[in-house]
Amino acid sequence: MPELLPAPAGFHGRGAELAELTRLTLGTDEPAQGGAADAPGGYPQAGGIALLTGPAGVGKTGLAVHWGHARAAAFPDGRLFADLRGFSGGEAVVPAEVLREFLLALGTPAEQIPTSPEAASALYRSLAARRRLLVVLDNAGSSAQVRPLLPGGPHCATLVTSRSRLDGLIATDAARPVRLHALGTEDGVGLLGALLGPARVAEDPEAARELVPLCDGLPLALRAASAQLMARPRWRLARLATALRDERRRLALLSAEDTGVAAALRNSVARLSADDAQLLRALGAGFAREVNTAEAAALSGADPELIQDSLERLAEMHLLDEEATNRYVMSDLVKLFAQGDGSDREPPGEASGGAAGGSSPGGSPGGSPGGPSQGA
Repeated sequence: MPELLPAPAGFHGRGAELAELTRLTLGTDEPAQGGAADAPGGYPQAGGIALLTGPAGVGKTGLAVHWGHARAAAFPDGRLFADLRGFSGGEAVVPAEVLREFLLALGTPAEQIPTSPEAASALYRSLAARRRLLVVLDNAGSSAQVRPLLPGGPHCATLVTSRSRLDGLIATDAARPVRLHALGTEDGVGLLGALLGPARVAEDPEAARELVPLCDGLPLALRAASAQLMARPRWRLARLATALRDERRRLALLSAEDTGVAAALRNSVARLSADDAQLLRALGAGFAREVNTAEAAALSGADPELIQDSLERLAEMHLLDEEATNRYVMSDLVKLFAQGDGSDREPPGEASGGAAGGSSPGGSPGGSPGGPSQGA
């Protein structure tokens, strides 16, 4: 039985989204009445494709992995996982490479794997048709990258995660979208407690509540903040909160080695056209929080019709959020990145400068603290 799903990381909350994934892929959140013997884990054999979308760092991968482990009994024939690297910098993974890994995991001898991508995809679907599998296609860059990897079996469930809306997958493959939003204060504090331990959060509860909005409620940012604190066990949470109030340093502080909010946003912006990237920078510098098409056109000096298309593309990549018709909102961390503060110019280990809460523990910390690379 193939088991390619990564180990779960610290996770908290998302009860509604977990239930929605179950409903979309298995048909219900409750065991079927009477529990048919051939139903996977007692659940109806509904199958389906759930598409998890949302901004960088909102926890799409963490949610998919957590759900996959929690629902393992529904997939007795195995769980497949592939990082498609659609927003990881560099080249995205070619579907043929993933097909080869999946076929090997399903027991196909290497010499029997077709060299044609079309034939390999057909063999994969024929094998999946007889199995109850979970397939997680993480970090997808486009619908075209995903389609050859859909198992198509009536008893299979597929989770796709992407920063893009992947409207094409919804239109042609009946994928059902599950939009992830930032964590609220209580769930954000709960995640800090899961990462740092409840005792450390309990000794500084007001600072813990302040850290959540300073991190935009993004699990990735909260994990990076937790990595800073775990590397410095004498620091109170208030010390880091004070440092994060300085907008000039915030993105640098929310980094841990090669991961963090700035790195994630950099990979998203790299997918933009030059014009769309320029508009993002203009918006970051030119408005407080909300903007409409006319205001964006005035900022950029471009034609309003062209600006409308650009705003839509930025919203499709979750760099803006269209909260209402013709009303676009930019999060604080995206705004700071768009202003040019995404260069990680201050090493995270130098967060002691200007921070409140006492002297530096044990001298000046060196280097950047390590942390989990997976955004929950």
